[in-house]
Amino acid sequence: MFEGPEKKFQRHIAEYFIRNHQYAVLEQDDITDTEYYFAEDHLIAFLKATQKETFESLETDYGTDAGNEIFKALKDELLVSPLWLIIRQGLAVRGLEFKLYYPKPRSSESIANLHYRENRITFVPELVIKGSKRPDFAFFLNGLTIMTMELKHEKNQTVHDAVKQYADRDHSDRIFQLPFLHIAADTSDVMVATDPKAEKNFSWYNTGLENNAENEKEYPVEFLYRDVLAKETILEALSFFLVYVPQKEAERDRPEKPAFTIFPRYHQSRMVHKVTKDALGHFTAQADIGKKYLIAHSAGSGKTLSICWLADRLHSLYKQGTNEKMLDMLFVLTDRKSLDKNIRDEFDNLIHLQGVVGYAKRAANLKQFLKTG
Repeated sequence: MFEGPEKKFQRHIAEYFIRNHQYAVLEQDDITDTEYYFAEDHLIAFLKATQKETFESLETDYGTDAGNEIFKALKDELLVSPLWLIIRQGLAVRGLEFKLYYPKPRSSESIANLHYRENRITFVPELVIKGSKRPDFAFFLNGLTIMTMELKHEKNQTVHDAVKQYADRDHSDRIFQLPFLHIAADTSDVMVATDPKAEKNFSWYNTGLENNAENEKEYPVEFLYRDVLAKETILEALSFFLVYVPQKEAERDRPEKPAFTIFPRYHQSRMVHKVTKDALGHFTAQADIGKKYLIAHSAGSGKTLSICWLADRLHSLYKQGTNEKMLDMLFVLTDRKSLDKNIRDEFDNLIHLQGVVGYAKRAANLKQFLKTG
């Protein structure tokens, strides 16, 4: 049977997911809620495996309807929050708190050590949705949809055709609303968007001016299906890199700005990984910070967010094998008023840092922050 280049490309990646990442393939029948694309049994299985007592408490009051109560609460919360933020923060159900996933533990004493391995990444090739067109891949975490991907082969089409395909879809379908990332790729290039409604929403997501495979039997975009779509990377994006910017009301000189999600560009997450890994390694070996780094960012490449993500990650590093932080305090020093304002604004969007970051507008502020830590 003849297999075209695009189908061969898609099959190659699917086999890679199964072989290298041990991802399971979901059947279409597993998607029991076809409006919200929930694989309900998979989420319930995760909750029973990781939070048995909490689930049994819900069953005590609601019996066989306990699962229905969870999905009702989830749908209610989706009216005000994106799915990925609910996954990150957890879900309240009838006075009980459920974790929908467990992030990778950052310290040796984290409760996440017990349950991190219970997270299940699964995928559906050619997910059936409304209409005849099907996303090439849909990815799920513990039964909840988190990403989609469209693939093209350069013998026939390019990444721009995949982007256009996203933009032309029926965006009332929740498969284009609930996932936090939509990936358009051909064999050489990648573009991504957190909101696929328009072509302008897609940004380049490459390793450099061109992508190159590390293994001769792989495609140039090997980094995408090898690293970016690895379980650890996906869960790190959920727990750390994704940023939610709330809706901003209209002002006299500015129109209303809808809420949106920020996902880092490849060079940004790569920089954070490289610097923090090297800094932690040096500290472990030498017991001091003692290094300088030069990070080159071209204009418009997101240096403000890179500074915030790096500061956040350095702040959360622990001494190896302990529950003691590596750094007591960090300083972010800028030499331009515009950059200073941008960094303040971006830090405000990192909600989990509220109450941790202080802005020293004058020397007296700095003195006070130093005293109080």
